[in-house]
Amino acid sequence: MIFVPLGYKNPKLQNLKEVHKRSAYESGTFVGADNRQSTPSELNSAESQGIDLQMLLKRCLKLTARSKLSLKLIPKLPLCERLSERNCVELINLLINQGLINVLFTTDGKDIITEQRLVREILDEIYVNGGRINSVELAKRLNIDLTYIENKVSDVCKEDPSLHFILGQFISVDYITRIAEEINDMLIERGLIPMNEVIRQYDLPTDYLHQIISNRVGTTIGARFESGVLYTDQFVRLQQSIIIGCLEGALLPLKLSDIIKYSKVNENLIQNLVLDLLRDGKIQGNLVGTTKDNSIFYPKVYLDAQSKYIKSFFTQNGYVEYSLVKNLGISDPEGQTKLVLKDQQKNLIYLPSGCVDLSSYLPQLEMNIEQGLTANEYIDITTIVPNSFTDVDIEKLLKADPTLSNQIESLGGQSISNTFLISRTLQEKIENKLQSLDEKYIEKELARCTTQMYTAVLQGTVTLASVSNQKATIKSGGKKAKGKSGATTTTAPKADDSNVNETISYVNKDDIIKQIKMINDELPDEIVDILADNAYTSHSRRFVELFIQRVKESFALKEEATGGSDGNELAKKKSGKAELKNLPDCLKILYNNICLFIRAIEFLNENEQALSDLLQRHLIRTLCTEVCDLLVHEVKKDDGKSQLTSQERTKIIQSMSEPNRTCLRNLNESLNGKNIEATFAQIEDAVDQILQLPLKKPNKKLEKELLLAHRQELRVLLENENDSATILHLTTTLLFYAVHGLIIHAPGKAVPMLIKHLSKGLPSSINRRLTDFQEFVIQQSSHRSKEGEMNETTMPQPDTDTVNFIKKLGMDAKENMIFDEEKRLQSQ
Repeated sequence: MIFVPLGYKNPKLQNLKEVHKRSAYESGTFVGADNRQSTPSELNSAESQGIDLQMLLKRCLKLTARSKLSLKLIPKLPLCERLSERNCVELINLLINQGLINVLFTTDGKDIITEQRLVREILDEIYVNGGRINSVELAKRLNIDLTYIENKVSDVCKEDPSLHFILGQFISVDYITRIAEEINDMLIERGLIPMNEVIRQYDLPTDYLHQIISNRVGTTIGARFESGVLYTDQFVRLQQSIIIGCLEGALLPLKLSDIIKYSKVNENLIQNLVLDLLRDGKIQGNLVGTTKDNSIFYPKVYLDAQSKYIKSFFTQNGYVEYSLVKNLGISDPEGQTKLVLKDQQKNLIYLPSGCVDLSSYLPQLEMNIEQGLTANEYIDITTIVPNSFTDVDIEKLLKADPTLSNQIESLGGQSISNTFLISRTLQEKIENKLQSLDEKYIEKELARCTTQMYTAVLQGTVTLASVSNQKATIKSGGKKAKGKSGATTTTAPKADDSNVNETISYVNKDDIIKQIKMINDELPDEIVDILADNAYTSHSRRFVELFIQRVKESFALKEEATGGSDGNELAKKKSGKAELKNLPDCLKILYNNICLFIRAIEFLNENEQALSDLLQRHLIRTLCTEVCDLLVHEVKKDDGKSQLTSQERTKIIQSMSEPNRTCLRNLNESLNGKNIEATFAQIEDAVDQILQLPLKKPNKKLEKELLLAHRQELRVLLENENDSATILHLTTTLLFYAVHGLIIHAPGKAVPMLIKHLSKGLPSSINRRLTDFQEFVIQQSSHRSKEGEMNETTMPQPDTDTVNFIKKLGMDAKENMIFDEEKRLQSQ
C-alpha cells in the first residue's frame, strides 16, 4: 500500500489562528456532539492531499504500462540477446572487481544496493527505531552483511554528525535528549536516583552515561550530580531538615549510621550534608570521621563540657594525661588538649603522654623526691608521677628544667635509670663494699699466678670467667709479646705468640646482689638488678685492669730480686736492646730488622695474601710499636723502660708540642692499621723529625749478614728450647728461610698457615711429620687450657724421636737447602 502524506510544504499547516485537524501526515477535521462542521481550511487541505495522490497514481500507471510493454518485448528478443540470472551475477561481480561500479549484494544475493543508498537506509532505520539501534539488528533488517555495516560507520556518522557509535550501537542526539528528559521526569517524581539504576535501565557504558548526565545537569536535568547520585534541591532540603531535627536535640555523641538507620536519610548524602550544615552554621558541633560508617557527630554542648573538664583537671593537678582525654571520646587527645589550653599563659611542656604545667607541678615533684631519698635512700619516680607517664615522659620531664636536676644533685641523689634515683650515701656504701671484694679476689688470683699467666697478661688475652660461665675477653692494653723469630723482643720468659689464654675468676652478679641487699634489704628487686648490672660492668673491667697491674708489678719485683732469669737474658740477647745504650743505634737495628721482614711480606703478597696480611698486622703491633714507644720516651725525656698502652701513648702525644706531636700522632694512628708500608713511612718521617737521623735501607751485603745472624740466633734458641709449641714455631721459621732465603717475623697463630705454605716446597714425608707434630701441639694446648695450669702427670708428652727430628730439621736448615738429605736426617 502506498501512503501519500500531506507533508510540510502546505503553508496552511502554520496557521495558528484557528483550531484545525491538520498534520504533516494527513488532513483531518474535528467532529463532536455540538455538530461542528469542517472549516474551509480543513477542506482545502483534504483537496490538496487528493490532488497529490492523483498525480502520483498517474505517474505510477505510466511506469506500469511501460514496464508491461518491456516485459512483453523480452520474449520476442532472440536468445543471443538474453542473460541468465547467474550470468548477471557474474557480470556484476566482474564490474565490481574492475571498479567500474560500486554496489553491494544483499545476504541472500538476490538484490544489489549502492553504498550511498546503504548509508541513507541506515539513517532511516536509526530514525524509525527511535534514534538507537544495534548494528547486528540493523544488518538483519537491511539484509546486509554486518561487515558492510561496520565499514560504513564513519560514513554514517559523517552524514549525520549528531550520531554516536558506542559499543556497536548507533545513538542519535534525539535519543540522548530523550534519556535526559526521562531522567528529569523520574527525579521530579522521586527526588533521587542512584547512578547504578540509570546504568541498569538504559544499558549504556558508565562513562558515557556520566558524560551525558554531567553535560545536561542544570539544563535538561534540573538536579545535582555528586558521588554517583542524582538528586534535586528539594530532596536535599528535605534531607537537611531531617538531619537538623536529629542533631539539634542531641546531647551526646551520635553516630551517622544510627541516623541513617532510624531516620531513613540517604546514606550517600549524609556525610556531605552534615558538613554543609556545619559550615553554614545551621547546626553546632563537630564531625569526626571520614566515612558514614565511622563518623560521629559531637554536639557543641558536649564539646563544651569536655573542654571544661580538661581545664578543671589541669588547673587542680598541674597536668593532664592524654589517656584521660581519650576516655572522654576524643580521637586526637593531644590536639584537643593544645586547643583547650592554648590560652593558658603558663610554662607548659607537652610530653608524649600528657601536658604538664612546670610552674605548679615541679615543686610538688621536688618535694616527693626529697622525702623519698631521705626516708629510703632511693625513689621510684613512676610512683610520684601520673600512671600513664612512660620512661620517655619522665626523662623529658626531668630535663625540662635545669633547676630540677640541680635540686636532685643538691639532695645527694644519683640517677641510675630514667625512673630510679638513689642517694649518694647508698652508692658510696655499695662502692666501698665492692672495692673490698675486688681486693679479696685479686689476692686470691695473685696467689695462683704463674709465668703462663704473665705471658697472657702481656699478650692481652686475659679472660674473665664468672661462675655462670659468661666470659668476656678484655684486652689488657699492654704491649703484646713477640714470637721467637728473627730479632724480635720479649719481656717475659717464653712469651711467644702461640695464643696463650688464661682465665681469672671474679664475683658474679648474684653475689653482688647479696652484698647490696646486705646494705639495704628494703630496696626493690628492680633497683637491685640495675645496681648489680652497673656495678658488675664497671668493677669487672676495673678488676681486670688492677689484676694486670699487680701481675706486672709482682713479676718486675721478682726480676729485680733475682737479677733476671735465663729466659729473660736470652730475650734481651735476641733484641740486642740490653747492650745498646745509644738510642740511634737501637733504632737502626730495629729499622734494619723491619726492612728484612717487609721483604718476606712483599714476597708473600704475590702468593699468600691472607698470610701476608697477618704478618703485616703482627709486625706493626710489635717492632713498629716498639719504635714508637722509644720515640715517645725520647721526647718525654724519661727512662724509656716502661711499655705504653695505646691510650697512654695517645695521652702523652697530645701533651707534646708541635711539630713532634703531629708526626708522632700520625705514627700512633698508623699502628692501628694493616698496611706496613704506611707505618714504615711514618717511622722514617718521625725519626727524621725528632732525632734528625736519616734511616737507610740495608744494602745487599749487610742484608746477607743480617739474615745469617738471624738464622744463627734462631738455631741457638731452638737448640736450648724444650717447649713443643716453640720448637715447631722456630723450626717453621728456619724452614721458610731454607725454602725462600727470607726471614719472617710471625706470631704463633701463623704457624699452621706457614706449614701449609711450605708444603708446596717440601717432600711429602717431611710435610707429614710436620703436620703430625702440629696436631700434637694443638692437643697439648687444648689440655693446658682445660687444666688451667700445666699438670706434668696428665699432660700429653711428645715422642723424643719426633722432637729430635723436628729440631734437627730446623737446625740444619739453610738457604737453598737440598731436601734429599731427608734420609740422612732420619738416620741421625
